[in-house]
Amino acid sequence: MKKNLNIFIFQPYPKFGGADRSIIRIINSINNATFTVVSLKKCNYKKYLNKKINYLRLNSSRSIFSVFELRKKINNIVKISKNKKNIFISNQHFANVISVLSLQNIKNLKLILIDRNHLNELKNYDNFIRLLKNKILLFLIKFTYKKANAIVGISKELCKDLSEYIGKKVFLIYNSALDDWFFKKINHKVNLPKKIFKKKIILNVGFFENQKDQITILKAINLLKGEFNNFHLILIGRGSKYTELQKFVKLNNLKNYVSFFRNINNPNFFYKISNLFVLSSKYEGFGNVVVEALKHNCPVIISKCQSGPMEIISNGKYGDYFEVGNHISLKKKIKNHLLNEKRLKKKTKLSKSYIKIFNLENNKLKFMKLFNDV
Repeated sequence: MKKNLNIFIFQPYPKFGGADRSIIRIINSINNATFTVVSLKKCNYKKYLNKKINYLRLNSSRSIFSVFELRKKINNIVKISKNKKNIFISNQHFANVISVLSLQNIKNLKLILIDRNHLNELKNYDNFIRLLKNKILLFLIKFTYKKANAIVGISKELCKDLSEYIGKKVFLIYNSALDDWFFKKINHKVNLPKKIFKKKIILNVGFFENQKDQITILKAINLLKGEFNNFHLILIGRGSKYTELQKFVKLNNLKNYVSFFRNINNPNFFYKISNLFVLSSKYEGFGNVVVEALKHNCPVIISKCQSGPMEIISNGKYGDYFEVGNHISLKKKIKNHLLNEKRLKKKTKLSKSYIKIFNLENNKLKFMKLFNDV
């Protein structure tokens, strides 16, 4: 690269999810760049980084209200950065649309959009207002994405379907989910009751939100407890559905079968002690947690959601799957595994060479090439 890079990363609501971890990995791996994270809420990436970066916080409560402020502040910085290559990276549908509307036609600024969820995300809604918002967002995606200098997707199916929808090439760059440098910066002292270690441990890691659909796992184990009771489910996450999940546990007398952990940012200990990892998502862009589980020799059963998780297990070669929301099928899959763990363990072992493609070096090289070419 002939010029040093001045890279802005727009993450409106940083909260240490999969997108945040991917952003942190990009920042840590690229040395010839100055990074500025732009957000609406306070960003706490500092302790996970191996370098100092800049933070720009916008004075808006929602992304849609930040359009003019975002343009003004980025434009002012770019004007005094003429000797650098200025690149603005945006993450996820709504932020990508805002970025194009705000920043298009700023001289000496290249705009890269990263889509981290399949378009199928916008087919999920629980009320009329959400339906209307999703339809508007779908229209704006088709209209605005073409104006970006480059678009990145994090799984093949996501890239293919998005490219067909907007009529523009989408570059595939997998998340570097194998890298856990920043996990090593986080230590959790976890005291699990000894009785849990005597049982088969089932694990799920993800935000307690509609997308992750942990209620399907709870429904499955509610059926399972009548046939097989030597198991314990551990749910790690935080989010708006926590109370609903707790209520289900209470109403169905699952207290002795389920534990919640809401303040765990490094789940490695749990992968290592678990007999099975279950992903129940309605949709995903990639599915970092599936790679993390396989890396730690934890067999996986995933929902057949669009789009990344099925790619990670190579359509069943490296794990089992069930139809989205089908708790009866999931119960059967879990029971079969707990009664005979050899089959899925064999698939897990086979995955070792395949998941090497999700490494930090591949991710870094592809982003550096994109930054060069854009």
